[in-house]
Amino acid sequence: MEPEPEAEESPAAAAAINTTYIYAPHYIDSCDSLSKITRRASMVHSLIASYGLLKYMRVVKPRIASMEEMAMFHTDAYLEHLQKISEDGDDDDPESVEYGLGYDCPATEGVFDYAAAVAGATLTAAQCLMDKKYQVAINWPGGWHHAKKDEASGFCYLNDAVLGILKLRKKFDRVLYIDMDLHHGDGVEDAFSFTSKVMTVSFHKYSPGFFPGTGDVTDIGMGKGRYYTVNVPLQDGIQDNRYYHYFTEYGPDYVLEITQSCRTDQNEPQRIQQLVNTIRGNLKNVI
Repeated sequence: MEPEPEAEESPAAAAAINTTYIYAPHYIDSCDSLSKITRRASMVHSLIASYGLLKYMRVVKPRIASMEEMAMFHTDAYLEHLQKISEDGDDDDPESVEYGLGYDCPATEGVFDYAAAVAGATLTAAQCLMDKKYQVAINWPGGWHHAKKDEASGFCYLNDAVLGILKLRKKFDRVLYIDMDLHHGDGVEDAFSFTSKVMTVSFHKYSPGFFPGTGDVTDIGMGKGRYYTVNVPLQDGIQDNRYYHYFTEYGPDYVLEITQSCRTDQNEPQRIQQLVNTIRGNLKNVI
């Protein structure tokens, strides 16, 4: 009697072995509390579920980042102030302005818990990669790339991208960070502009008056980090084929990290349609 042929593994099962999605209901609820982008996290998760993408990923629950872990990058003074105003819900503290807390980053109650949740989720994703359990780890509500060591900026209270990179550096000698957000990843670039151990690559819109106003092609890093900072500033109206040419001609062809936008000024209907058309054009080139 001949043995029965083994059943072929489904594409979904094969993808799930290599890909993890950092998710938990309480984590999404925490991210939804951010006043400037209320309920965006749940909207994104609903889209992921509605498109049937969950079967292609293994869900891993995130943990909360400790004060010590967040202090790998951020100053103690900034973290302590963020915790203080988060508990008090005080938007009138005179010191808040020094820490970038204001219109873009309001000092609202519970914001420290939100920041610790996002940081913890990215650290969870990094640990999954370090343990070699997965080849791809996704923290969709993460990617807050504008925050500095002691300053909130552009809706970003904590730079989870920097924390994730620092975590990966404990195991891997070098890390390549690629940012394809509409805005320049200034916080991540600033954090690693003096080192050759982390290369930052940013594709972004660059024009007078457009936030954050940094990321010129001449910004290439400093000291030992010279030439380890790469900026690809783009203008409005760039077409799919030109964008693809820039990415494949000058960018890497084996690593891709995408951080979501941290601002809302791109959410006008016309701008959304432009982005959707560009994404459709680029997806055919992403494996």
